[in-house]
Amino acid sequence: MKRLFWPLVAVGVLLAAVGVVEARYVFAPLLGLFIWRVGTASFASLHRGASFVPDGPPVAVDPAERITYACAGCGAQVLLLVRGAAVAPRHCGERMAERREVASGA
Repeated sequence: MKRLFWPLVAVGVLLAAVGVVEARYVFAPLLGLFIWRVGTASFASLHRGASFVPDGPPVAVDPAERITYACAGCGAQVLLLVRGAAVAPRHCGERMAERREVASGA
């Protein structure tokens, strides 16, 4: 079916250019197909997942160490209790800055 797509498009455009078929009957299905392909490609990327998904089991963080992540853009902070991945989380489109604090008694 994929082999027939471009020849059929060429024949349809040729027929529309000659005036045998109205252009709207050729270009409306092509536009619909284009919208369908973009939509399915978008949802396929969501189905595959992202690269930041943890690849192993979560690991508890050392209780004597307090790890926080701060967003440079808006100032939001995240306290890390369980580490799921080695990469820093994202917020406002950028990676958050990691900050480690060691308890004074440890």
